[in-house]
Amino acid sequence: MISSRPARNHDPRGSAVKCPRCGFDSPPDTRFCGRCAAPLVSVDASPALTETLIAPVRELETGTTFARRYQVIEELGKGGMGRVYKVFDTEVREKLALKLLKPEIAGDETTIERFRNELRLARTVSHRNVCRTHDLGREEGTGAYYITME
Repeated sequence: MISSRPARNHDPRGSAVKCPRCGFDSPPDTRFCGRCAAPLVSVDASPALTETLIAPVRELETGTTFARRYQVIEELGKGGMGRVYKVFDTEVREKLALKLLKPEIAGDETTIERFRNELRLARTVSHRNVCRTHDLGREEGTGAYYITME
């Protein structure tokens, strides 16, 4: 069972929690690593949380419309944060990448606020070798969080 206690590798001064997977220092009130999205909570010796109890990342099917404006062209990949799709934005009439966040990450308000801050910072960068980030949105029907980018 996953507890809300900080991970055992918690900095006693309260300044950071070191990720057990990548070693990145995350704020003490964060449940997931800011670099690799690994969980930063302790796992008790009580019965394990099974895969069936964890909400799966929603898969978007090719040809469907997501959030009433993004037509799914194809899945580009998946990783620690969620799945990435090539979509066509029917509002601005251009192709974009859409990252659909994993439910366990999207359910952590501290992580979502960090994404908002990163989005604000990323939108100030303009360079031909840097992907432009457009928006952090939330689908009305499911509450799923997503990020759109070039």
